Amino acid sequence: MIAILHRILTVTLIALIGLPVLGTSVQAATYAGEAFSLGAGARGLALGGAVVAGPFDGTTAYWNPAGMTYLEGRNFTAMHAETFGSLLNQDFLAYTNSQSSGRIGAIGFYLYYLGGDGIKITDLDLSGRPYVVREESHGDWLIATSVAGKLGSKIDFGLTGKVIYRDLGVESGYGLSVDAGLLYQAHQLVRLGLSVSDITTGFIRYSGSTESIYPTVKPGLLVEYNHGDWTGRAVGSGDIKFENIKVGAQYWSGPLSLDTHFGWEIDWRGMLFGRAGFDIGRFTTGVGLVLNKITFDFAYADHDAFDETYRISAGYQF
Repeated sequence: MIAILHRILTVTLIALIGLPVLGTSVQAATYAGEAFSLGAGARGLALGGAVVAGPFDGTTAYWNPAGMTYLEGRNFTAMHAETFGSLLNQDFLAYTNSQSSGRIGAIGFYLYYLGGDGIKITDLDLSGRPYVVREESHGDWLIATSVAGKLGSKIDFGLTGKVIYRDLGVESGYGLSVDAGLLYQAHQLVRLGLSVSDITTGFIRYSGSTESIYPTVKPGLLVEYNHGDWTGRAVGSGDIKFENIKVGAQYWSGPLSLDTHFGWEIDWRGMLFGRAGFDIGRFTTGVGLVLNKITFDFAYADHDAFDETYRISAGYQF
């Protein structure tokens, strides 16, 4: 039985990695999905976005839907962030129910929003000079439904269907996409993860055009160590794309690019948490507190070209 499960995992991993290559080999790069790549939750940001293999909380449906099987009961999570100073507002709401004991062991829903003001709509006066007619706001909305379950005692899977609405001030569009994820508990203290966002090649359709959202392959690793009342975790993941990004990525070769994420977390009795990481080379840090099934998290991220990002999230388990 274990051999069969390992074979299923291997075939699935090859399929998940191969699909993006096939889907992007004849198409040019696009950044239509970048608005949804900023992460969710203060814990994830503080750990540099390296949480594909865990540790998991109420935001896991965003990072890797397979991780919902590691949660207990029902979880509600809310987040607000001032991204790049006051340039953008980011909000996130999620609900996860992990009480089922069937093949589908968990379901989840989340809402992701990123937007701001300041789009200036201009026209030309009689002398041909431009002037501002009005200012419009802009926003990206994503509503998602996730399911997760087990393929065996050590292998978990997850799928997320996403509906997208984009408001550009002067035009709006709608889209669809799908994420997929796997987890493998290689050892009591070691977990491997794989998430592929937009595995079907998502799209956003406007009145006169359509933008594609190409897949991103995200392998991840979590190593955990316990000593008395203390638990330490080291996590890492990467964003592998096939879009000829080159200068816009940390590392690239031909059409292939890689952005890295690393994080470290230490907690005392599962109540007090200290975190630090590197999100595509940018330093991140944060703290967390758990009291009577209520969770509070705070994160900070540095950025060379923009102002800092501050993120606050809270969760409740019931």
